[in-house]
Amino acid sequence: MAKKISKYIISLLLLLAFIAPQPIQAQQRNNRQASQQQKKKREKTLPEVTYPLMNGIDVGVDVLGPVLKVFGSDFMSAEAMVDVNLYNRYFPTVEVGFGGGKAINDYDVSIKSSAPYFRLGIDYNTFWKKAHGNLLLVGLRYGFSTGKYDVVVPDMTNPEYTDGATQTNLTDHIWGDTSNYVHEGMSHTMHWVEFTLGLRANVAKRIKMGLMLRIKYKLKASVDKYGDPYYIPGFGRYDSNNTGITYSIIYQLK
Repeated sequence: MAKKISKYIISLLLLLAFIAPQPIQAQQRNNRQASQQQKKKREKTLPEVTYPLMNGIDVGVDVLGPVLKVFGSDFMSAEAMVDVNLYNRYFPTVEVGFGGGKAINDYDVSIKSSAPYFRLGIDYNTFWKKAHGNLLLVGLRYGFSTGKYDVVVPDMTNPEYTDGATQTNLTDHIWGDTSNYVHEGMSHTMHWVEFTLGLRANVAKRIKMGLMLRIKYKLKASVDKYGDPYYIPGFGRYDSNNTGITYSIIYQLK
């Protein structure tokens, strides 16, 4: 009898030992799931990154224009920019430059121009929530340039000269006057709009490098009746639209 009771007790203990951990394990699983849910909830409710109104002023100079001139470009431009960082999202920008140069077209006509130019606009930083400090900018610019240009036609052979002499004036045989093929000091004015896409990266303390693509569309232009300029500083080749690139060294002021 005692042996049967002992077997019964042992069997009961073994059964309890198997069953007892099950509620504990279930409770542990429930606790882990609840903890994960609370963590996810906290991550979703974390406050967004916020910035003060003023986050500094950047000043920079374009280095691509002078470099291209060194490598043989007909035209050279030099420009500086300044922008204000508002909330790390909005960057009102002012750009000022001067450009000029000389080119000879397919007809050997020499066209020389030089002028200052100005741009005013704003950039939007699509990386404004990122903590790394680099900027991906999309923006808009209004551009304006006004200045002087020259158009010079090479010496042309006058068919009335049998010895092959050349001159830059042709005679009007009806009125007796001449037409000069040298026109200097003519004026141009151009207004345009730019759509920009740029990347600005930190390279050292307060030092940044900026690369910007500029897609330009002419709004309005005024040129002299004796010929069009070949090049508009700040805009590029005289046309209805243009594409340009600037590469800048930028310093962040306090």
